[in-house]
Amino acid sequence: MRNWKNWLAPILTGLTVVALALLPLRLSALQDERLTGPVHTELLAEDSNFPAKPPELPRRLQLLAQQRELADTLTIIGQEVEGSALAENIRLARGELANLAEAGVLPQEIDPDIAELFASKLYLRDQTDLSAAGFVELSGYDKASGEYRSLVLDAETGLLVSLEVDSAWIRKEPLAASEVGAAFLDRLSVEYEVYQTDQYDWACFRLSGAPVLYYTTIGRTALHISPWLDWEALDRSEAMDDALGCPTDASVSASKG
Repeated sequence: MRNWKNWLAPILTGLTVVALALLPLRLSALQDERLTGPVHTELLAEDSNFPAKPPELPRRLQLLAQQRELADTLTIIGQEVEGSALAENIRLARGELANLAEAGVLPQEIDPDIAELFASKLYLRDQTDLSAAGFVELSGYDKASGEYRSLVLDAETGLLVSLEVDSAWIRKEPLAASEVGAAFLDRLSVEYEVYQTDQYDWACFRLSGAPVLYYTTIGRTALHISPWLDWEALDRSEAMDDALGCPTDASVSASKG
């Protein structure tokens, strides 16, 4: 009889210690539940951009450049645009082409309404910091004139951020790549500097606020304006991180391995 009584005190002491250890954790969990409310488990929409709103335009342009050169760093979701959404995006794109002609980016003779356009929506999300942005890609060819156009609209502003236009009118007007590229970027209200140019056939602009280079090239019948990654700026940023002791993506991956 005395044996089980001898064990009773240590057992009760042990249970008390365990209870005291677990109680703060439970109270903390209950407090968190009260502050944050219930957890929602419904699926997020493709365009939710969770967990944050889309970044500023320079970063969105960097995501577009990443999709062309570092696609494996992004989560990419494509979606066809149809019906009223297609009609609205075509209206925006043709309005932008008219605005670009007025701004001196395109020849005045180019008709923004020719060529049937097809569209798809593109969602890009960086896997490292979850920055996300949406774009609308449109393209079309007019058999009668032989004109082709490939366009990218920023889903946030409706502005054209990339274009390729093939038309006989391109070289019939004295377009200079340096002036065309500057006029295009001025409409986007981004800060930039001329990086390299031969004035007439091509020009390269470096954006402020993101490692992005904007190239403008003018061929015999083609005009191409689009963002690409600024690898020199990216290398400088990585070197700065190393100097400050900040972990890079590569070092983090190595440590996990």
